Amino acid sequence: MDRAARLSSPEDASVAAARKLHLLLRSRDLRPALSYLRTLPSPLTLLPNHALNALLRALAAAGRVRAAASLFRRIPCPTPHSFNSLLAALLRRGRRRAASALFAAFLRSPSASPDVATLNTLLHGLSTASPQPSPPALLRLFHFLPETYAFAPDAISYNSLLSALCRAGDMLTARKLFDGMHVGEEGRGAACPNVITYTTMIKAYCAKRLVNEALEIFKMMVADGVEPNKITYNTMVQGFCDAGRMELVKKVLEMDSFKPDTCTFNTLIAAHCREGRMENAMKVFNQMVELRVRRDSASYSMVIRALCGNGEFGRAEELVDVLLEKEVLKKRGGCTPLIAAYNPVFVYLCEHGKTKKARMLFGQLLDRRSKVDVPAFKTLILGHCREGDFEEGYELVLSMLKRDLVPDDECYIAVIDGFSQKGRMKFALEALHRMLNSGLRPSTSTFHSVLLGLLNKDGCAKEAADLIEIMLERKIRQNVDLSTNLIDTLFRNNLKDRCYKIVTSLYDHGYYIKMEKLIASLCEEKKFTVAADLTLFSLEKHQNLDVAIPSMVMDGLCTTGRASEAFRLFYELIENRSASAAVAAPRSLVALHHALEESGKMKEADFVAKQMRRASARIRERI
Repeated sequence: MDRAARLSSPEDASVAAARKLHLLLRSRDLRPALSYLRTLPSPLTLLPNHALNALLRALAAAGRVRAAASLFRRIPCPTPHSFNSLLAALLRRGRRRAASALFAAFLRSPSASPDVATLNTLLHGLSTASPQPSPPALLRLFHFLPETYAFAPDAISYNSLLSALCRAGDMLTARKLFDGMHVGEEGRGAACPNVITYTTMIKAYCAKRLVNEALEIFKMMVADGVEPNKITYNTMVQGFCDAGRMELVKKVLEMDSFKPDTCTFNTLIAAHCREGRMENAMKVFNQMVELRVRRDSASYSMVIRALCGNGEFGRAEELVDVLLEKEVLKKRGGCTPLIAAYNPVFVYLCEHGKTKKARMLFGQLLDRRSKVDVPAFKTLILGHCREGDFEEGYELVLSMLKRDLVPDDECYIAVIDGFSQKGRMKFALEALHRMLNSGLRPSTSTFHSVLLGLLNKDGCAKEAADLIEIMLERKIRQNVDLSTNLIDTLFRNNLKDRCYKIVTSLYDHGYYIKMEKLIASLCEEKKFTVAADLTLFSLEKHQNLDVAIPSMVMDGLCTTGRASEAFRLFYELIENRSASAAVAAPRSLVALHHALEESGKMKEADFVAKQMRRASARIRERI
């Protein structure tokens, strides 16, 4: 038979497909394998059982639980290994109900053959799940599967159950199970305790301050020829320190088989610091150098915090210098340092003009992805602002916002006031906007301070207008002088439409501006048309103006060839004032009369002359 004929047989096609699938599954990326499956005409029929089980395990390992479960239901003969993989994936995802349903379905299958790996998967997955099953439920499972399917639990099975019992605080049951490992249970072969077994029991007894029982387990461990590891020794050191049994700690340290490491020394330092034995803590800290044990970030942070608590800030700062010089915080490994542990030294440095050093330390802590701490941010922000480095303070404010933290009023005000003092008003306004967006309400004086700064800064007229509109929207009390200066500034910058809008809004909200001052200023700038508009606006709002003001406006309009506008103003003044009140100075009326005659407005000139005669008659009557 030639090669083409051999490849055309169904058996050879199945082998070739399985071989290619196994090859594709070696990659961490499942997409090529899944794409290949889609090219096969009938993968569940074509692929052999071992290839389908390999695919199921790969799907479960990649967290594709739904796809793995669907495949499991369709595989003709799923192996216990495949079942265990899917079961473990479900439990890792916290899907206990789905895992229980899968397990029940598996047991109902005639070909079901759970093994010790199944037991270990269930014990580990259930004991670390939330909520945890009760110890009796785990014990029933521990006995049921081996008895029903004739296999013996191994050390992993015992260790998983022991760990669950100890976490639940059921030490009597845990001890009974532990003792059973030595003699075997109900005739089954005994699983020998290993270093994990002993260490689990020692840790559990230490957690309950039962140090004598922990020592008993340790002696049993040595007698059984099981060599303790660093975790065992450090567990005892931690437990004995917590129980205040320092004499037992000394005995552990003197054991020939134990070489203390960083964790050991950190435990001792923490114990001394907790009890206020500062010199003992420093002695242990210095011994780390003598014994060539690496100091990590935890070593430094505990000692620095304790020194600060003891008022020894100078010594604490010396250690900070060493910490920064050796870049201890940049070294990976060990626990992640807590920023909060350094708060006392941050406060000390910032209060003594050394905020840059505190910022350097803070930056290294952030680089280690330490848990962020709002008080630390605030300390550094205020420290930078006290030293006049408002840009750095603002950078920290932005850093907080990026981390979804909200700086408080004091942080924002320090930055805003600082930028205002330096005349960097756009930054001050930006910080004010961020404060508002953070849901905080600045004081009225803060708004007024920023507005004043914007008005005194060239090129910030639009920003000042934006701010006063925000103030009106948020019902912030207005300052009449600032409002007047703003309108004047806007007119000077030829923002007439914006001016009218803000003036109207101010009066609509119950505020006013110093119109006489503003109109006089406009007249000085020879903006008589605008001055006339504001005069008419004042009349509309029933704001009394001195006679000199409309006279000034009318004179300006007349001298610039706008007699018609001057007459319109005069007419509105007549309409709005009482018959007995003077609307303009006599000389201004004379100037208006002449201007109207010169421009050919004889009807209007006659009206003005008539009003002049009436005014003269009223004056004679009073005399």
